Amino acid sequence: MDLLALQLAAFSTAEVVLLLVALQYAVLAPAWVAAAVVLPGERRATGWWAAYASASALGLLMIVLAMHHGHPPLRAAGNVAVVAATLALQRGLWAYTGQRAWTGVQVLVLAITAVLAWLAMDAAWVWLRITVVSALWAGLYLWSAVDVFRHVRQHLQRRWSGLYASPMLLAGAMLALRSVRALLSPETVMAEVEQNTVLNLGSSATGLVAALLLQMMLVGLLVSRLVGRLARLSRYDPLTGLLNRRAMDELLAQEEQRVRRLAVPGAARGAARMAVLMIDIDHFKRLNDGHGHAVGDRALLHLAALMASKLRDIDHLARWGGEEFLALLPATSAAEAQALAERLCERVRSLPLATDGGRLTLTASIGVAEWLGPHDSLHALIGRADAALYAAKRDGRDRVHLAPVTHTLAAVKSA
Repeated sequence: MDLLALQLAAFSTAEVVLLLVALQYAVLAPAWVAAAVVLPGERRATGWWAAYASASALGLLMIVLAMHHGHPPLRAAGNVAVVAATLALQRGLWAYTGQRAWTGVQVLVLAITAVLAWLAMDAAWVWLRITVVSALWAGLYLWSAVDVFRHVRQHLQRRWSGLYASPMLLAGAMLALRSVRALLSPETVMAEVEQNTVLNLGSSATGLVAALLLQMMLVGLLVSRLVGRLARLSRYDPLTGLLNRRAMDELLAQEEQRVRRLAVPGAARGAARMAVLMIDIDHFKRLNDGHGHAVGDRALLHLAALMASKLRDIDHLARWGGEEFLALLPATSAAEAQALAERLCERVRSLPLATDGGRLTLTASIGVAEWLGPHDSLHALIGRADAALYAAKRDGRDRVHLAPVTHTLAAVKSA
């Protein structure tokens, strides 16, 4: 430890801060490699971010050593490495967001950086290298900040989308300021470079914080996507992409509260209505046994797509269990629900499922039930729809059966 302290004492404060930034990147690089192994779905993005952290650590180390020992070629290589690291960061963000990769632009930026870094080994060209490379570098960060902001707002739907982009905005602003200073006062910036500082100690410390915030932003993006996927898995059926039973139970409870609230004297009758459809693929077990489970899964997907395409935006469709589906129809009367169910049956019947062995005609049976008023309950409503479904199956399948209101109303009141 004493030897390490003695060696560090030979470095300037700004150089030590840059070494800390390099160490930070060096520690995070293996973490991104581990993330690429553990999360195969995010392997491209995390792989590029591992390259970003590794190249940043290497580039900053070369810059510090070059500053300390006065080695222009090593400094030139370090400058190229840190810009290449930012390009890797950007490619990781493109892989994460699914955006187009602007490879040609990146190659041009890297080529310009390499040429200017080589020229800047002559002190007369240092100001040009600082001006142009800093401007290009700032542009990369600002470009990435815009990409992150748009993706977080549109896809992750996070309220504080600007917070995710702020580390790159900070880095871009720092580099843009450096470029302007080098253009307006090249002697000052060149003197700072010669004195083994990076714009000064304050900028070095700000760079340390910005680097940490940027890594936290990347982790935040990854965690946000994973949380979103877990939330989706908890609410959606993995095969059909429809709502699962748990999510539909929540929507049914919300809809029940709505119709109860509206079922007051003087309120519009239509608004205080809802209906449900219990839908079942006919002879699904025979389909699985005769054609295999893969065809059975395709039949479920086929039916889900056909039904979803005929529903309104306010309607909800869920896979209720096995081959059964449940549709929730707000503000819908029994007659309207029955008419929709008839159209669904016709659509399923008229659009066969394409299989490797040809076209397979499917049919569905549907039970329809309407909410009967404040005395009704969800349990009774679903029970009537289920009973109507089995009545449709008992009567020959490929048909719609409406739960009768006369005797069920008395049964609900007595319950």
